[in-house]
Amino acid sequence: MAVEDKKKHIVMVVPRGEAIRNFLYSDTIKILSKYARVTVLSVVDDPIFVDRFRAYTDKFIHIKETKKAPKILTSLQMVIHDAHFKWLKSAAAINYFEVNEKRAKEKGSLARFRLRNIFISPLANKKALQALTILENNLTWKYRAGTEFEQLFKELKPDLIFNTSHIHGPAGELAAKIGRKMGFRVAGFIFSWDNLFSRSRMTVRYNDYLVWTPKIKNDLLRIYPFVKGEDVHITGTPQFDYHFKDEFIIPKDELARRIGFDPDRPYVLYSTGIDRHVQQEHLHIQSVIDILAEIALPDRPQLIVRTYAKGTSKETYAIRDKNIPGVFFPKVEWDEVTITPSYNDLSVLSSLLRYTALGINVASTMMLELFMFKKPAINIAYSPPGSNLDYVMRHSRFLDFEHFKPVVKSGAAETVHNITELKTAIIEAFKNPKKHLKEQEEFLKEMFGSTLDGKSGVRVAETLLKLAGVEV
Repeated sequence: MAVEDKKKHIVMVVPRGEAIRNFLYSDTIKILSKYARVTVLSVVDDPIFVDRFRAYTDKFIHIKETKKAPKILTSLQMVIHDAHFKWLKSAAAINYFEVNEKRAKEKGSLARFRLRNIFISPLANKKALQALTILENNLTWKYRAGTEFEQLFKELKPDLIFNTSHIHGPAGELAAKIGRKMGFRVAGFIFSWDNLFSRSRMTVRYNDYLVWTPKIKNDLLRIYPFVKGEDVHITGTPQFDYHFKDEFIIPKDELARRIGFDPDRPYVLYSTGIDRHVQQEHLHIQSVIDILAEIALPDRPQLIVRTYAKGTSKETYAIRDKNIPGVFFPKVEWDEVTITPSYNDLSVLSSLLRYTALGINVASTMMLELFMFKKPAINIAYSPPGSNLDYVMRHSRFLDFEHFKPVVKSGAAETVHNITELKTAIIEAFKNPKKHLKEQEEFLKEMFGSTLDGKSGVRVAETLLKLAGVEV
């Protein structure tokens, strides 16, 4: 038997493009490949992309769902989703029902919506949810015919299956459920800091869970009491590793040349949210443009707007197309079909954060990244003047979301509730850029501990190797 064949075999399931940034662009796959055989099952199959990782993989296999799930299974999954949200009662879950009730009313199906809620309510408890999850897993196994994973795992015989995005992407969940039923060890990465409160119930019973922070671990154990503490591993997230590595910083003059801004003048970085969640955000952008044009500062600030690859409104693009002097909308280098960031985009984002004088957004993860770069940050907590947003889509609702409430409470960002406060906060950020630095440092330390060191990808790899039975 060849030495390579004796190595443990780890299968990485990549069900969405953003997981590529976390585990294939980072140190994770490089370290895994030194000590184990690695097979990647990916929804992205672009040849150039595949070639980038060929040296680190035993096999690179394109995956997709080859058979549509039967209606009995998809209906059950929606019942579990709604019952879980009714039991969880998180701010995001409450808003989910608010939005759906509004839509039902507009469609003339309010009575049906309310009848469904009456049916769901008795199922919104721990015992019922666990029973429904077991039923869902059994039905998934029953109707697995036509999917590729059972045969794949028989051939691959993995020592560990790692779903890189625990609940995003049907292909990843299906692979994890089939792997578990076949008796393989399966680990999942809790993908983001909001997911336990804003996403559906986790119906995969993973053997092991990798998480960003101690708080996420505690939330996981509380929401899923059958999970054991020793099976939850705090690794940090490789998503932020690039910010702590000099090789991902582009010289400012070079970045300015690429984007078109003046490197000798400061700029404000506005990062947008997904347009369907943060509606009419273009009005906030216009407010910032107007404020920057009128405030009296020695060097008039420029504005760089980083749009969200997963959804940007036509109104925002209309502002871009005006080509306003001193306002820049750099192209976000993500594949538009697979929503996969390019490797080059890692450097662009880290560099934009490194050189910005101020960051502004609506309750974005980018807020954390601004703290990491010790930048003043403004959190917009009001619906823009001139908007006609319904109450259920109010921008202030994000302040109550469980993952974001600690940010507001910390005082690490300036939270503004109207356009006058926004103007005042922008001026103050330029006059006193270190005003919230102490609060930022304290917040990051409390949230992340020592994991903001550029080595989360390494910790993930080391954890996976240990779970697979590899001695490093």
